[in-house]
Amino acid sequence: MSIDPVEGDRHCDDTSMRASPRRILLASLINLAAFSCCLIHAQTPPAGWVPYPTPKEEASLSIRCANGSGRPQRVFFSDAGQLQIKQLPSSYERDEYSRQQLPKGVKYQRGMIGRRSLFKVPGGGWLLGFDAGEFGGGLWSADSSGNTHELSHENVHGLIDTPQGVMVFVGLAHMGLDSGNVLIVPHTATSKAEVKTLAKLDGAPEALTRISSDTALVVTTHGITEISSAGGAKTLLHTDFSLLYPNSVVSTPDGIVYVGMRLFVVRFDPHAEPHAEQWFLPRSCERFEATGCVCNGR
Repeated sequence: MSIDPVEGDRHCDDTSMRASPRRILLASLINLAAFSCCLIHAQTPPAGWVPYPTPKEEASLSIRCANGSGRPQRVFFSDAGQLQIKQLPSSYERDEYSRQQLPKGVKYQRGMIGRRSLFKVPGGGWLLGFDAGEFGGGLWSADSSGNTHELSHENVHGLIDTPQGVMVFVGLAHMGLDSGNVLIVPHTATSKAEVKTLAKLDGAPEALTRISSDTALVVTTHGITEISSAGGAKTLLHTDFSLLYPNSVVSTPDGIVYVGMRLFVVRFDPHAEPHAEQWFLPRSCERFEATGCVCNGR
């Protein structure tokens, strides 16, 4: 719901103009209450979470505490379509490295290390992505017999299939390096020459999700970007996530985006102003103690 006084003026007639002061005051109070209700609804946090002022500086106490918290929060939808937030064990990234096995018949190549992204190509074969941070990574194709072809030496953070091919999110944030790109790869690719750069990102990709058959959202170290497989990137939110290591992102049917990261969950509503970006903390961690970055409830 929105209150548009200009639109309201267009429907004024002589009767409304002659309304008593009491009637005008009552109408104003009703409109104010409705407007306040909209603002409260826009800021309603997920269950078990409380609003937190948006950090203004990368080196703020809250960001430094979150960075060392060991409390990564993952956002996802339940089978019933309800938003869920789950605290992950601090070892989840290490465990994820060994969770997926290579397809049968594929032999390890140099660079096939770290977290894996696997996509089974229609008609047979695979695309295999790897990301071990500063230690390397890359992208390979593999046929049904296990024969492999290196397609890129960049670290792969995720794969999303589209009608135009597979979008491959690559990049690295380490020390002074922070860059990312989106590649588009045909299902049948067997050489680097077939791989094209679809879009340049404002930082290394951290989390991604599909929002339509040919569109995806990617959370980078510097915000949220919408990517189309037909070409083009649209920055939705520019903010510094570089010390918070986003691990997940979801988008509701009405376009509201939730991002899970260390300690915080961020909600971005592209239709809301000026409260488009909202940060939330677990209710058990409503404030920080300056010594040791300990979370304490009220």
